[in-house]
Amino acid sequence: MLFCTTAILAFSLAANGLVGHQQHYFQQHQSAFESLSFWINDQSQYAQSRILANIAPFADDPSAMAGAVCASPSRSHPDYYYAWTRDSALVMGEILNWLEQESPANSRQLNIVLDNYVSFTRHIQAMDTRLGEAKFNMDGSPFTGSWCNAQTDGPAIRALVLIRLTEHHRAFNVGLLFGLIRVDLDYISSVWWQNSHCDIWEESRGLHFYTAMAQHRALRAGASLALRLGDIDASQKYSGVADQIETLLLPRFSTNGSHVLTTIEWSGGLSTKTSNLDTQVLLASLHYSTNGLYSVGSSEMASTVLAILRRFEHMYDINQVAYTDINGISVPIGVAVGRYPEDVYNGVGTSLGNPWSLVTSALAEYHYRLALAYADMEYFVVSSELISLLNWTAPYIRGNTEQIYSLQAKLVYKGDREFRGLLSYLLAAGDLYMARVARHTGLTQHTHRQHEQGQN
Repeated sequence: MLFCTTAILAFSLAANGLVGHQQHYFQQHQSAFESLSFWINDQSQYAQSRILANIAPFADDPSAMAGAVCASPSRSHPDYYYAWTRDSALVMGEILNWLEQESPANSRQLNIVLDNYVSFTRHIQAMDTRLGEAKFNMDGSPFTGSWCNAQTDGPAIRALVLIRLTEHHRAFNVGLLFGLIRVDLDYISSVWWQNSHCDIWEESRGLHFYTAMAQHRALRAGASLALRLGDIDASQKYSGVADQIETLLLPRFSTNGSHVLTTIEWSGGLSTKTSNLDTQVLLASLHYSTNGLYSVGSSEMASTVLAILRRFEHMYDINQVAYTDINGISVPIGVAVGRYPEDVYNGVGTSLGNPWSLVTSALAEYHYRLALAYADMEYFVVSSELISLLNWTAPYIRGNTEQIYSLQAKLVYKGDREFRGLLSYLLAAGDLYMARVARHTGLTQHTHRQHEQGQN
């Protein structure tokens, strides 16, 4: 389920006219782009319908509580028929995106889904000893088996969705929502510093970059909401904790020099992730960056993305393929990446880790978002880290890249030749990774979470 949210956002960014900023790209690669664009639009519509099909109520399971989001209908090999706190909140955030970006014909259905989610949240929060629980049974009862708990990013992401609901066009009960928001924010305010919590892959315990970024953004948003509602004490409390995370914790993840670290103060779980290089860092930047902190435009993220690409480039046989056919058009494709280099989870057990559609799509989103951010600026500074990433990726684009090879780390102004060339390049780079996902999506439009290393 986590795949669907990030991938659909990448689809949306690709389809929503980013290329309007850069006609040069159309002139050089028009036929290939149109083919990919058609695929993105079709796949986005299909993925949206499948997301909604995974949200209760279900005709074939009347016990499933309305508003519960199943990670997958699969109940064996693997059994993912549960409602994960994190994934459910990410899905609801994407549904809010659909409502805010357009006036969909199914807006009434989407609003009912959000209402049901609020009710499901109230039910879950009533079990106040389980706020850090990773997942629940689909009937809303607690999962009592052994699992990697607590996962404290989930309550933060849920709070962010509820905060957005207070500003939604429908007349949600703001007082009720703020009460639910406070439960989650008070909880993470009391545990953010503990190094016994699990990461989003549910494998390692420690202090995690993804979790810290989610908590920081939720607390900042919660402080603003509390101030707007006149609760000065709550606003000051959440701001104070966010300040601590920003000044005392988050800087500790960027001490490596070559990439942002995934986990610090490791306290248990897998001990084999020696590189501490993980694509969940990129997901955290895409989902939770605020005020430029580890944003897509930061030098830290450029160096991290480059480190990821370099590690995975020769790891999988499928990365030897340079082009794919989309509707009869040959389209260049980028590197498929997995979760982290030492991964051994194969989807049902352990052997060899595989490329993941989720994080490969995130690479597309990274480049699209960076293009969009630059397009709205009058000028920006091109960092040496970004120059290194651009030069590494240039051979994969296989197009007119002389402007990238000559680009220097400097201040670039809108209207400059370098400005136009950089936007063109970033869009083309994003397309590489969407084309890679397209290659491994079946004719049924079903995108597997993982695809085989040698599945050319």
